[in-house]
Amino acid sequence: MLKTESWHVVRTLRVLECLALRPHTEVELARQLEVHPRTVRRLARRLIAEGYAIESSPRVYVATLRIVALAGHIVERTDLVRTAFPYVVSLRNRTGEAAHLSVPSDNEVIHLVQETGKSVVTVKPRLGEQVPYHCTAVGKALLAYLSAQYEHISDNSLQRFTEHTIVNRADLLRELATIRERGYATDDREYSLELRCVAAPVFSASGGVVAAIGISAPSSRLLVKHFSGMGKIVAQTALALSGALGFAFTASERDVPSRAMAQIPWAGGRA
Repeated sequence: MLKTESWHVVRTLRVLECLALRPHTEVELARQLEVHPRTVRRLARRLIAEGYAIESSPRVYVATLRIVALAGHIVERTDLVRTAFPYVVSLRNRTGEAAHLSVPSDNEVIHLVQETGKSVVTVKPRLGEQVPYHCTAVGKALLAYLSAQYEHISDNSLQRFTEHTIVNRADLLRELATIRERGYATDDREYSLELRCVAAPVFSASGGVVAAIGISAPSSRLLVKHFSGMGKIVAQTALALSGALGFAFTASERDVPSRAMAQIPWAGGRA
């Protein structure tokens, strides 16, 4: 009996995870869960009864905002968000651009905190939005210190979003090595032709990367020649936040972001 109940709980949660990303048809859910559509129908009805989903049209299911409310309560309670928020605000104020804190997940990066820029023309990252690792500044800043995430990357797995997207594994590994050396990552219209971004990794007391903090701006305003100056500001902010989370740097390392980043251990070798 317990095994059957556990099976239903796991499948119900899987349905909820799928619906949190986008609406799904009954057939799509059945395919993803590898179950019969009738099973999906029973699971969906349970979520509908509890207020976590609705049937927007016959056998098309959509998550409700109840899941967002739950996520919001969790986010508000996390030490990372409480600690990081003033640093995100500070980064926004220092650069005048939209600033955000993002965290790693299995296959994508999630925007956890965001502050819009001061300009009339600004970027508005969506809270909870999921973006790729290989073509965003926050994604590459994290990936540079998550060797387990890129061990299985192949050329075929790197999706092209623009003509500037890195889709070659060797090129990506060289980019990650550069990020570790200079202390920050950039996105030069790799995910969207309208955006350029700069980000740096954030580390916890244990030494592991837990987040990335960065800025996004219209590509017409944030030019490549601005990357170095913005990169130093972003890296300094990331180091300060890492220190607030308990990561220890020497005084000399704090003054030079790239030197500090070079001292951070990571589970891999040079690319």
